[in-house]
Amino acid sequence: MNLSKLKQVDPRAQWPEEDKDFTPWLTSKGGLTMLGETLGMELELEKTEVFVGNYRADIVAKDTITNSYIVVENQLSQTNHDHIGKLLTYAASFDAKTLVWIAQNFREEHRQAVDWLNNITMKDIDFFGIELELLQIGDSPFAPNFKIVSKPNEWTRSIRNENQTRSQGDTLKLEYWTAFNDHLINHDKPISLRKPLPQHWYDISVGKSGVHFSLTLRSTAKDIGCEVYMSDETAKDLFNYLLKDKVAIETTTGPLEWNELPEGKASRIIARKKLDPTDKEKWETCFQWYLEFVGKFKREFVPRIKEFYSKTI
Repeated sequence: MNLSKLKQVDPRAQWPEEDKDFTPWLTSKGGLTMLGETLGMELELEKTEVFVGNYRADIVAKDTITNSYIVVENQLSQTNHDHIGKLLTYAASFDAKTLVWIAQNFREEHRQAVDWLNNITMKDIDFFGIELELLQIGDSPFAPNFKIVSKPNEWTRSIRNENQTRSQGDTLKLEYWTAFNDHLINHDKPISLRKPLPQHWYDISVGKSGVHFSLTLRSTAKDIGCEVYMSDETAKDLFNYLLKDKVAIETTTGPLEWNELPEGKASRIIARKKLDPTDKEKWETCFQWYLEFVGKFKREFVPRIKEFYSKTI
């Protein structure tokens, strides 16, 4: 029996340039699926080459299981101090829950640094160090492989699901949205109550599948938000339909963040307010702001959303 030998190939044989070759592959359906399977997640691309100050985050994605942000920093070389600093900076900017550092080779001190970060951070923040391998048998096509060299302790899908169950006890977010429900009841506000959960968002239906308003909190950025979240196959068309009325809409709402996210499926239109949701003394002010902007969003967006879908049927 003739057996071929498995050999490693320099990744640059397949991807000569990191930004022009490797990042587009990694953000393709096949690349994201492979990375998601490695991490035990279902990933959806949000954006690539996202500016954060003077730097650019390689990849920002979402785990559709938890709706939390994933930041990926990649380099087709050996790890260096520069990239770990950038990764932490980008993660803070997006309030990311998972940080992934992909490199051709991990220096031992950097692997130890990722292990240390996993040991000292809270349970819902996870760091992964991944080495990229390109393999070949004989003259076969190249086969990429992700080899995890550092990860949260005892990381498996079952552990992840168990942690998600335990996160029901995430007291701050659960208490925050419970208090918000009490505020709605006590003030007789016409918003359908949702079961409070320990997560950073609270969805409000607008009567159309694939589109909803979402109230958000960001503990790291210390702000709150109200957004239109569009996620079905018409998201980009609806976004551009609303964008043409940007001036008229912002006459009521004030300046908004218009995030088409062209590389991803979803689009978002966001109003933000600098209010610290971790400060319980500010909760009533946060809740009043939410209700004010839900009212503004209903007046400006709901008629236009209905008009858009009436024209597309």
